[in-house]
Amino acid sequence: MIAAILLALAVPLADTAPLTQHGVERPDGSRITYWLGETRHRSSGVVLVMQGTGCEAVSSKPNLRHAAGILRPGDRALLIDKVGVGSDDGTPVVDGCSQRYWDQYTLSLRVQDCLRVIADLRRQSWWNRRIVIFGGSEGGAVAALLAPLVPEAKAVIVLSSGTGVPVGELIRAAVPPAMAAEAPAVFAAAHERPTGQGRWGGLSYRWWDDAVDIVPARSLVQSTVPVLLIHGARDQSSPVSTARAGYEMARNAGKTNVEYRELAELDHFMRTADGTNHMDQVLDDAATWIEARKQPRRLAGRF
Repeated sequence: MIAAILLALAVPLADTAPLTQHGVERPDGSRITYWLGETRHRSSGVVLVMQGTGCEAVSSKPNLRHAAGILRPGDRALLIDKVGVGSDDGTPVVDGCSQRYWDQYTLSLRVQDCLRVIADLRRQSWWNRRIVIFGGSEGGAVAALLAPLVPEAKAVIVLSSGTGVPVGELIRAAVPPAMAAEAPAVFAAAHERPTGQGRWGGLSYRWWDDAVDIVPARSLVQSTVPVLLIHGARDQSSPVSTARAGYEMARNAGKTNVEYRELAELDHFMRTADGTNHMDQVLDDAATWIEARKQPRRLAGRF
């Protein structure tokens, strides 16, 4: 989970559609920045693509737009910046990110921001009220948490995210033993003083305090939307056992809307041991899966 995902996509800028910037306010008056791709249609669906850990601006990552184009060609890409990204509020940059990012960013806030952006989309006449939600690594956890909260969701795809165990347990399973031994003390310190001043594993104590006990698959169990879990058996950042646990949780709950695909030769970034990148093929297969779940046109209209 600590590792970012979708970095494996090497995408020429010419292959990505331009984005337009939009915004909506949080209750505290701060602004959520989100970006929409173009469409040639008067009415369009959207595909929300969420990257993993980090504070990079989504507009600087053409691989996210590329993924959206593979998953839902013709629909508008939706990308949402995290709090404190691209901020001009004068807060200092610390360890490559704004202090506001360290102070405020959590999984829960990211979910809330997504819901506020989707609520803003509901006011737009062009949106056909259909959304595909896709996330990798930490973004996959957010996709799972969103699954039961977005009635317009038509499919949710979770890539390289160990959804079936508490986030704290996932991290302890993924990091080197010396770092795993530090985790209990770090988590206790984060609960005692959840601020952006303390940091561990590339994330703030504020983030750890919020995330440690979250089990994303519990949200999947509450959802009726079709869900595809994709995981590489060679994943060292989110061990495959944590992904299997998410699928087993869904199966044990009697859920038939959740499908699990384990890719034997691939790692967290959908690469084989020789470094060959298979991300485009994985996304293309996911797009085929989405298409197969369309309801008949006469019953449900255009997907």
